[in-house]
Amino acid sequence: MTTRLYYDDAYLATFTAQVVERTSVNGHPAVRLDRSAFYPTSGGQQHDTGALAGVAVIDVQVAEDASVLHLLAAPLPKEAAEVTGVIDWPRRFDHMQQHSGQHLLSQAFYRLLGLETVSVHFGDELCTLDLAGESLGAQGLEAVERHANEIVWEDRTIRAYAVSDGELANIPLRRAPQVTGKIRIVEIDDYDWSACGGTHVTRTGSIGPLSLLRVERNKGNSRVYFVCGARAVNDARRRRQLLGDAAALLDTAVEEVPSLLAARQERLKEQDRLLRAMQEELLGYRAQSLLAQAEAVGGVRLVARVLADLDPTGLKSLAAGLVATPGVVALLACGMEGKGTVIFARSADVELHAGQLLRAVLPRFGGGGGGRPDFAQGGGVDVERLVELIETARQLIG
Repeated sequence: MTTRLYYDDAYLATFTAQVVERTSVNGHPAVRLDRSAFYPTSGGQQHDTGALAGVAVIDVQVAEDASVLHLLAAPLPKEAAEVTGVIDWPRRFDHMQQHSGQHLLSQAFYRLLGLETVSVHFGDELCTLDLAGESLGAQGLEAVERHANEIVWEDRTIRAYAVSDGELANIPLRRAPQVTGKIRIVEIDDYDWSACGGTHVTRTGSIGPLSLLRVERNKGNSRVYFVCGARAVNDARRRRQLLGDAAALLDTAVEEVPSLLAARQERLKEQDRLLRAMQEELLGYRAQSLLAQAEAVGGVRLVARVLADLDPTGLKSLAAGLVATPGVVALLACGMEGKGTVIFARSADVELHAGQLLRAVLPRFGGGGGGRPDFAQGGGVDVERLVELIETARQLIG
């Protein structure tokens, strides 16, 4: 069994230990020590990194016998019976800030909104809380963020201690522990009590600023993304830079960016509406021009064309315009980004099943699709074969 030094002192960054066993895990050399300050991945918190006797520690895991396995980038020197361990302190302290911040946030969500934490995740960049309940509104998030930061500014003591099963009944745990026996409690003074084996800062002030980034629905719960400490500072700096860049592009003050973007968005919507109206008008003229050049086949007018300048939406509108005239069959195609779109359509008075025709032709060219008797659409065809495809369909009709 490995004595876990971080239980007593999460700020311990250098220690000495005896090598108990040399082994390997997944092809990596690994060692067990009689004691260690390295935190292994558990409870949602990521493992520490650092070095043992100058050799990089790349992973830390809990073995089946509950000892701590240190996976190394290379084997330890053979003569190394006692080693010095050095923790990657910036990584450790970052994890401590995020984990303590999560405890604080979970209690804040419960106290202010009655939402219980059902799971947590600590990522390399972002951390998340999954909360049981309805979607969170902006006012609720703002209230929780403000309240949590007030607890940070109060600089309350955070301490860890072990209790027995009998003593556990007197502790107002936010969530029941999943183990029995001696339970390690992490307490934020007069605020939160949680069963936890992770590493934590000793005062709420060390959590640093706490920022709620966004919320989304996830499997019936609300997933809140957050960052604490240096991550929150870096995130604020990045967002400030992005907002400044946007203001420079718009040639306006930062404070004016939202209103200016809203005004420009309204203008773009109006311009889009006018553009669509003009495009519809142009497609109407184009439909008339194509009908004037249509081929007479079996008593109908056949328009069979590959129109490289149209996108699928324009092609669909053109087909609708063509078959609005009685006695018309339209076999149309267009291409974008190397793949073609094909539309077969016919007027209401024409006896032709467009969907059947499409399904008969497209598989020959590696495409697929289907549709109704009067209108069918497909794709997946190489652009270079569209002319051949349309000609094949035209011959079938003939």
